[in-house]
Amino acid sequence: MTGGELVSAAVFAGLLAAALATEVCARLGLGPAGAGQALGAAMRTAPGRAVVLLTWLWLGVHLLAR
Repeated sequence: MTGGELVSAAVFAGLLAAALATEVCARLGLGPAGAGQALGAAMRTAPGRAVVLLTWLWLGVHLLAR
């Protein structure tokens, strides 16, 4: 791995750890809404659906299509 790839992997791992910690806190009642509740709220409105779609597209292009 080059230096840039190592930094990218470390940042991605940090974001994943933060997301998992937030989800665990939400399920224990110690923090904000969980991922399912947040996604459900976003899908109730047209702009929210657009944001979800664009997020999935971005993830697909940047993480899955390589």
